[in-house]
Amino acid sequence: MVTRVRLRRDVSGKTPLPPSRPRIRGRGALVLALFLSAAVMAMGPSAGAGVIDQSQPVVINTVVDVWDSDFAAQTFTNGITGGLDQVDLAVARSATAPAPPTFIVEIWRLSGGLPIGPPLGSPALASASVAATSLPLRGPFPPGFLSVKFVPPAPVTAGVQYAIVLPELQCFVGTHDCFGWYVGPPGDPYQPGSGFTDRSAGRLMTWTPLSVLGSTDFAFKTYVAPRPTSKKQCKKGGWRRFTNPSFKNQGQCVKFVNQQRAKAGKRKGDEEKGNGKKTKGKKK
Repeated sequence: MVTRVRLRRDVSGKTPLPPSRPRIRGRGALVLALFLSAAVMAMGPSAGAGVIDQSQPVVINTVVDVWDSDFAAQTFTNGITGGLDQVDLAVARSATAPAPPTFIVEIWRLSGGLPIGPPLGSPALASASVAATSLPLRGPFPPGFLSVKFVPPAPVTAGVQYAIVLPELQCFVGTHDCFGWYVGPPGDPYQPGSGFTDRSAGRLMTWTPLSVLGSTDFAFKTYVAPRPTSKKQCKKGGWRRFTNPSFKNQGQCVKFVNQQRAKAGKRKGDEEKGNGKKTKGKKK
């Protein structure tokens, strides 16, 4: 039996203040989920995806419901500079609640450690949608990972934090739990980031840290197509796999590599020059 966590509004349509913890329905389901938690085997990237970068690949049989006014997000610390062109999410759709035709996923920037996006005037770095029928139906066991590709990809930089966001209005107005995002094991399984929820329908972006059965992270994977760092990577059609930036031919790819090397050499020269001045100015 799956343990479901609901994030909801009251019957008047007004959004109540978020509780310190989401309400968990079913005491028996809670106990069963703790003993029957199942890890889902990692699945390789689909054709054309970049290399896997960040992930929290373990899924337990506990899901956070997405309602008509909910946001759900997972922050992560990017490890590769390039184009984030795919995410894999452990998500499923309800077998009873009606869902809109598409399921939406976005990549947002962070401000003060929290996701910031279109509701606050900051455009999403990337947005993608898939047919809702692509999501598996909820069942007695956790789902596998659903791959969502971004075209164009989100430009990302190594060491910078971003967020995977399921924006509000994923469900029809007044519809409850049409989609759900499954969480990871108890504890802090992905320490470079955290899960969050928001129930303000984008009006306030009052993000609440995820805390479900002691877990603070959703299940996810990110894929990044790195930038070329050598001329060899551009040859034999290799230039075609790069997306941030993308190239029209091998020559453009080689030119980009040469420009990046020149910039790196200039920075190194400036640093050495600056260090030389400091050394020269010191008294013996």
